[in-house]
Amino acid sequence: MSSSKGNVIAPSEIIERYGADAARCYVLIIGPADQDAAWSDTGIDGVYRRLLARLYRLADELSETGAGDGAQARADQPANPEGDALTIVRKANWAIDKVTRDTADRWAFNTALSAIIELLNEVYRYPEADPQARRFATATAASLVFPFAPHLGSEAYEMLTGRRVWEEPWPDADPDMLQADTFQLVCQVNGKVRDRVDAPSGAPRDELERLCLESRGVKAHLDGHEIAKVIVVPDKLVNVVVR
Repeated sequence: MSSSKGNVIAPSEIIERYGADAARCYVLIIGPADQDAAWSDTGIDGVYRRLLARLYRLADELSETGAGDGAQARADQPANPEGDALTIVRKANWAIDKVTRDTADRWAFNTALSAIIELLNEVYRYPEADPQARRFATATAASLVFPFAPHLGSEAYEMLTGRRVWEEPWPDADPDMLQADTFQLVCQVNGKVRDRVDAPSGAPRDELERLCLESRGVKAHLDGHEIAKVIVVPDKLVNVVVR
């Protein structure tokens, strides 16, 4: 943006519509701080809906779920999570580790915020999981987003825990929860996510490729197409390029 080019966007309109937290988060998530980025009005709407509004809805839902059983003040990590609860707890600890490293070591605020969005997506993905695991993960997201969105982050955290987030220590990742036997392999076709499947951590490239090609979502988008190449990112994703 440049005042000489007349393309400066006044923050007052954005703040009035979305709030200061959304404006701040979008500026930070739009890209690395040392690089240019194209402003998009639709982009800030996405940050508002996928991050802030989603966090508030979860906090409101889970604070009501925990009312009356003492769990509202116990948004702590469950002692022995299993199944979907274990998946959520592991994702929360992954987010703690990533956001801590991205902000403290790399100043990569855009990837830190993306990790918080991933965490919220995981909580939404398992609505029937143990409520305490979901409260722990949502409270974790609130504490991690607090430096970027202090107004909503502090409110969501207090809704879930009854405590003030700025009086709490920065969360520490549980090392045991950072070690997973399996991970969710992202399966893409031409760069678009078509499925997610469980895969063994540390699996070789050919095994990850096989799991991706055999997944239902990928198979549905391969009919009538020729596979040009398969790109494998270990422990993360497989992208099938077709033509």
